[in-house]
Amino acid sequence: MNELAGKSILVVDDEELLREILMEELAYFGAEVVGAENGTIAFEILKKQTFSAVVTDVRMPGGNGIVLINNINEFLQDNRPLVFICSGYNDISSEEINSLNIRHSFNKPFDRENFLQIITESLK
Repeated sequence: MNELAGKSILVVDDEELLREILMEELAYFGAEVVGAENGTIAFEILKKQTFSAVVTDVRMPGGNGIVLINNINEFLQDNRPLVFICSGYNDISSEEINSLNIRHSFNKPFDRENFLQIITESLK
């Protein structure tokens, strides 16, 4: 189970249980995984460490996912990770997904196998 070996992924979600589950799943497939509970903390981590991908919730107190993605797009152009979003709301349009250069959007609740397949294929 080393499909993600050599990849580093930042998981950003204010729901601690979901964040932990996603981190464990990604680590099981060989990824180095770091977690953050909001976009503000995540961006501080991104300033210090390079990641292959960021998986972020959209709505979070203390720094939402859209602000995080805008910061990634503005400040991490040379080492921009692939960005994936997870949301329990239909609050981002396809046009916004394309304009923000988001790789894929997952609607909560989502199928973990499908999630892992899309992440793995995208990072090959």
